[in-house]
Amino acid sequence: MAPRHGGPPSRGVRLLALASLVAAIATLHFAIPTTTHGWHELHIVLRKAYFVPPVLAAVWFGFGGAMWTTVAVSVLFAGHAFLDWPGNYMEQANQVGELAGFWVVGLLAGYWSDQQRRLLEGLAAAHEETVHALVSALDLREHHTGMHSQRVREYTLLLADQLGVSEQARRDIAYGALLHDVGKIAVPDHILSKPGRLTDDEWAVVRKHPEEGYRILRRVPFLRNAADIVRAHHERLDGSGYPRGLEGGQIPLGARLFAVADVYDALTSDRPYHAAISYEAAAAVIADGLGSQFAPTAVAAFFAVPRETLEAVASRWHDVASAASPIDRDQGIPDMDTGFA
Repeated sequence: MAPRHGGPPSRGVRLLALASLVAAIATLHFAIPTTTHGWHELHIVLRKAYFVPPVLAAVWFGFGGAMWTTVAVSVLFAGHAFLDWPGNYMEQANQVGELAGFWVVGLLAGYWSDQQRRLLEGLAAAHEETVHALVSALDLREHHTGMHSQRVREYTLLLADQLGVSEQARRDIAYGALLHDVGKIAVPDHILSKPGRLTDDEWAVVRKHPEEGYRILRRVPFLRNAADIVRAHHERLDGSGYPRGLEGGQIPLGARLFAVADVYDALTSDRPYHAAISYEAAAAVIADGLGSQFAPTAVAAFFAVPRETLEAVASRWHDVASAASPIDRDQGIPDMDTGFA
């Protein structure tokens, strides 16, 4: 798995950076003499610098990190006050007042950091509930959609992880894959549930669902990037897809990864028009689509995921009953009889 790009530094890196900052401030504070006015002015600056580590610790580690860092800087600062100002009780009292300031700043920074974290977690939970409400709404009309959407989301994320995408891109890809068919809400019931093949006019209506999904999602701020993936999830690398005939790099990365995940799920799941095929057979179909339907990076990412990992996803989100929308077979999903439609 490739390392993620654009994410925050690891906990170990942050700990090292924080410890180095505290050590640098303390070393300068102890090393610089206090014998002249000029040096004393520099000491005042360094005293203020001790406020930085507790704030930084609060941002990186929350309330607990802020408190432990405040303890550390307080011990170091107090040691300097009593070692460098022996007998100067006025100056020592002044610096004890500075110590109180460290605790006020550390407590407030830690508290507000934890409050912000809780707010962001609540917002993320609300986002998830919004997304799952949309999936549930579609699942009321297409009973196979929920499990299928969960599987393709996990398959797509497995491929994205092989490429080391950023955390934000990963979230956008997850939402786009999960909501890829939300535009089917706009497809009339008589078409969505039609048992036979669709007419050309009916098929033209179905082909509008990526644009309909895009229009639904683009109005939601945290789903705007996912909306681009939904809009492009039926595009093909060679430009023969729909709705806009995008090709190559014009297709968003998430949609290129999704294309492989969606076909893999279609092939390895039981459908009314074909039985599930093996991993080896599905992998062969995906390999055959390289360069026409699928991007090389997406195919390479697929083959980098262990077979057992893919099968574990299928087991976790297994359909209770074999079902699929009748229009799926007209959507360009390959099967062993027709190849790439």
